[in-house]
Amino acid sequence: MKHFIFFLAAVFLGLFLAILNKNQQGQVASSVPVLRVFGYSSFTSRWGPGPLLKEEFEKKCNCKVEFIEGTDSGILLQRLKIEGESLGADLVVGLDQFDLSKALGEQSWRKLSTGNLDVYEPVKAALVNNFFVPYDWGALTFVTRKGEFSNLPTQMDDLLKPEFNKKIALEDPRTSSPGMQLLYWVISHKGEEEGFKYLQKLMDQAHSFSPTWSAAYGLFTNKQTKMVYSYVTSPLYHEIEEKKTEYLAIPFKEALPVQFEFVGIPEFCRHCEMAEQFINYMLSPEGQKIIMEKNYMFPVMKGVMENTPFAPLLNIKTLEKVEIPPAAEVDRLLKKWTEVRRGELN
Repeated sequence: MKHFIFFLAAVFLGLFLAILNKNQQGQVASSVPVLRVFGYSSFTSRWGPGPLLKEEFEKKCNCKVEFIEGTDSGILLQRLKIEGESLGADLVVGLDQFDLSKALGEQSWRKLSTGNLDVYEPVKAALVNNFFVPYDWGALTFVTRKGEFSNLPTQMDDLLKPEFNKKIALEDPRTSSPGMQLLYWVISHKGEEEGFKYLQKLMDQAHSFSPTWSAAYGLFTNKQTKMVYSYVTSPLYHEIEEKKTEYLAIPFKEALPVQFEFVGIPEFCRHCEMAEQFINYMLSPEGQKIIMEKNYMFPVMKGVMENTPFAPLLNIKTLEKVEIPPAAEVDRLLKKWTEVRRGELN
């Protein structure tokens, strides 16, 4: 009997110590700061750069990183405006040059102290203020599969030919960053009046206007369309990740548009200094390599892309001028696009 009582006492003591240890571990875990990063789905998803950036940064910061997913980059500002501080974001990743003026007008942002950045020449034009810094960039064009068409388009007007009718997946510029890039590309080369006339014809020609890039690209990869508006690096993704070489980015006579993706820290951040450390890591050689290889975009910092499959793609012809248009101008163009889409603009 005495041995049994000793046995019970030992069991209860073990349970008590285990519970005590678990509570202590929970208190330690709860004391670790959590950096919340708000970004679009292809950045935060398991195949994007987010998880690996998180894993490597957590080794250095004595913190945890959590992602808040915002579907397409074109949705980020809308959700940030609606939810504001309740979103709990310390960092916003994925705004492009058409978002910046509106972002500055709708939210207060923390100034960044990233120092002098040794960036590639095309990126210098994107270093426009102290609140946002570009972390990657890419050019956009039309992507197809080899053998889909007997003759590929070589210039913008070719897209209106009968053989491409209902074969092209496009993105809605009101909700998608690539969609806005297409709108800007057309107007840059044709002017506003002729550009919208062209877009009216292209709307009739298109298979669909998806709300996000991923939705449009999904139509293409599922072979529901034969062409999609995407990035010049998209075929490289298929070649490296899937060992498929049938995808190709179509060169055009017209210089291609360039998209820059920016990161910023909202003024309502809770772990502001840690957010800036995360940005510095994104711009480090290690972070830039992760972003390049997972996001399939060009790095902004020199010395990362050399001697990689990405380097030859820099030879493409792109628009030289990078504009950061006022929010009112972006809204005006989108309103006009909507009118054309509804058939209200003659």
